[in-house]
Amino acid sequence: MALIEVFEYLEWLMALLFILGAVLVTIEFMVPGFGIAGTLGIISLLLGIVVASRVVSPPVLVGIIAAVLLVIVSLLVWAYRSATKGGKISRSLLLHFRLDKERGYTSVQPEESLVGMEGVTLSMLRPSGTAQIGDRRVDVVTEGEFIPKGTKVKVIKVEGFRVVVARADDK
Repeated sequence: MALIEVFEYLEWLMALLFILGAVLVTIEFMVPGFGIAGTLGIISLLLGIVVASRVVSPPVLVGIIAAVLLVIVSLLVWAYRSATKGGKISRSLLLHFRLDKERGYTSVQPEESLVGMEGVTLSMLRPSGTAQIGDRRVDVVTEGEFIPKGTKVKVIKVEGFRVVVARADDK
């Protein structure tokens, strides 16, 4: 009688491990994270298979393993399609519009106001360095020319992060 009760307990444990594993693997697909839920889910599924090997016959065990693999593959296919076809995963993880000036996003402070201003180099420009332009220290670059420290320079153009200068007496 005690042996039958142990098998009934193992059947419930097997079912619980399979359900817990499937739920944890599904949570891992739905919520971006460090993989803790997915790892615990896979461990739970493997433990469920180990417990099932003691409770059921080999043909039934093969069926259970096939069902578990089918569930995992189905979840992977669903997650892939959801991520690539605009599903829930795609909406929560992917950016669907450009972060451009029209939307108010800029990666660079507008420095176009510096064009035409003059300053003095604070370091040797070979071809990059630092210059005092107005009341600001600015990282600047030349068009290949080496300019010694203390030379007057003029901002000739601004290209994103690059503030291009030349000797003030040249241009």
